[in-house]
Amino acid sequence: MKTAFIYLAIVNAIDLFITLAGLELGFIKEANPLMKSLYEWTPVAFIGVKLMFSLLMLCMVFLIPLKTTKILKGVTFAACILYTFVMVLHSTWIFHATI
Repeated sequence: MKTAFIYLAIVNAIDLFITLAGLELGFIKEANPLMKSLYEWTPVAFIGVKLMFSLLMLCMVFLIPLKTTKILKGVTFAACILYTFVMVLHSTWIFHATI
């Protein structure tokens, strides 16, 4: 479980930079309405929220003792799979836009 939370924190941080680059260069658009409005308000808010998510994941690993349940495991691993897909998708779009 701890490994999955650390993975989510790392993937989220990597996705932050990939997404920010894609948005700044006009290669992609943010599909998440909340993150889109934060980015449109100020990219600093967008960065802050994304980094807070990573920090929250790390706090859940190192500071907060979590009771592992089947539901938590399922949701966490589903999030890992979905987040990996989103990161690969963003990376692919940016790669194709730059060649």
